Amino acid sequence: MNEEPTRNLSDHRSFEERVFARFDAVDARLEKLESRNYDTKPIWERALKEIVETQRKVDDLRTTVEAIEIRVGAIEIKVDAIEIRVAAIEAQLETLRSDYASMHHELLDTQHEFKRTLTRLLEALFSFLTDTRDLMRDNDARLKQLESKLA
Repeated sequence: MNEEPTRNLSDHRSFEERVFARFDAVDARLEKLESRNYDTKPIWERALKEIVETQRKVDDLRTTVEAIEIRVGAIEIKVDAIEIRVAAIEAQLETLRSDYASMHHELLDTQHEFKRTLTRLLEALFSFLTDTRDLMRDNDARLKQLESKLA
């Protein structure tokens, strides 16, 4: 044990009075805390209401997001189908371009051949007409000679 003598306290009340005073102080603090609790109760009730409302909005938002995700998935499927169709159209277009190029070359070849054939025919016709003119001149000259002999 401690050998120091018990100190004299400045409070001259009895032990019981000091204990009861301490209880009164604790009670006063509890009342103060409880009154604060009652003062903050409406704030907590509003906060709880807002939390519940926020949770409801979050749930609604999740539902909306899920619906949007479903719609986006459907759109992605449609876009994939459209991409396939566009690829098929592009392939057909490429085939048409190739066919057009082939026909264009064929047409140019045909035009060149036609021009060559027409040129040969016109040259033959010109030669025939020239020969015919020359023959007619010859015949005219012979006819004049015959007419002069007869005259």
